[in-house]
Amino acid sequence: MIDFNGKPVFSLGMNGVYNQIIDQSAWLRVDFVDKYGADANWLKRWADDKLRQVKGWGFNTLGAWHEKYYWGDGTPKTVEIRMSRFAKKANFNWGIGFPDVFDKSFKASVYKALAECFYEKGEDLLQDRGLIGYYTDNELHWWGSSGKWGDNDPDLGYQSTGLVDDYFELPPHAAGKQAWVQFIADKYGSIERLNEAWGSEYLELDDLLYIAVYRAKPNVLEEDKTGFLRRIAEVYFSTTNAALRLYDPHRLNLGCRMVGTSTPPVVLEVMKEYADLLSLNFYSFELPEKWLQAVSQMMNMPIMITEFSFCAGREAGYLKSTNGARNVLVRDQARRAEAYSAFVNRAASLPYMVGVHWFALYDYANPDGLIGNYGCLDMHDEPWEQFVAAITPVNAALNGR
Repeated sequence: MIDFNGKPVFSLGMNGVYNQIIDQSAWLRVDFVDKYGADANWLKRWADDKLRQVKGWGFNTLGAWHEKYYWGDGTPKTVEIRMSRFAKKANFNWGIGFPDVFDKSFKASVYKALAECFYEKGEDLLQDRGLIGYYTDNELHWWGSSGKWGDNDPDLGYQSTGLVDDYFELPPHAAGKQAWVQFIADKYGSIERLNEAWGSEYLELDDLLYIAVYRAKPNVLEEDKTGFLRRIAEVYFSTTNAALRLYDPHRLNLGCRMVGTSTPPVVLEVMKEYADLLSLNFYSFELPEKWLQAVSQMMNMPIMITEFSFCAGREAGYLKSTNGARNVLVRDQARRAEAYSAFVNRAASLPYMVGVHWFALYDYANPDGLIGNYGCLDMHDEPWEQFVAAITPVNAALNGR
């Protein structure tokens, strides 16, 4: 990347630089208000202290989910908007689920999310010289609720059209189900041609609205599902990009933070026409370089790892870990730092890679949600000293190269 002074920069980001006083109040071992002064400026003191720490460890970018307090301060930053969060869903498999992009609520959700983003401190953000760009969503499962994402193996769900199966499960009145039947009607034109191609015996095209499992030749149905998946991607990326350009035409569209290697190629082919950068989240010790190289060439755009981590288990007090931490458990803080160094240095050596963003500033301990030694800071708001001391010179070397 090139910063506003014309200097090349490898983005070393820190995710989650936000105050945990609400999200983790039941599990924190510190009272932030008391620690940072029980007056009107306690949050400012907390935010200034965290930014000092993050920069002191050699991170040069505020990644996703940071306090709006930093908007306008010139610190390099990325903002995650989560445009789909108010839309009706095709599935609820992960997080906010995957939107029914054909329903009117999807476009409404995109614009509502953008309005909320820019309503309060939006002018500060628009004037912020450090703002790199926006993520439209977080970890949408483009392979559907039946798929499984993998860290290093592109065959695990990589070609999946499972998302289309989720659209099949929608009720007849749902916009997504009607869009599927219209797609088939546009392609085949008549029930006779459809039956000939599928080897089926339906009486009317509208019959497809009321069933979720179709009688069809597998290879022909898979081709049609792939075509409809392309259509889903076209609606998603064209809608989110058009809205984003309306609010801020000058910053990067950073895409929707893909997970692992499992996004089907047809989705990436569509995405390259709208996004400026491919954002990928990995919880693995190694990067799938052959796959990354092929994707970079296919899309003709740079790549940024927008979430990765390594987490100690028992040694850090976490007998149970959830989500990505389960894939990257290590024995202690020294090993965390060793894994961090190997990962970021290898990523920085790849010519198409423009940054890596660590998850996260704090550990998490929600028994009903995220648990693990993800953080540079523990539940007492204190650094994991051995870890941060070891990664600081690694980051410094990358900042100074």
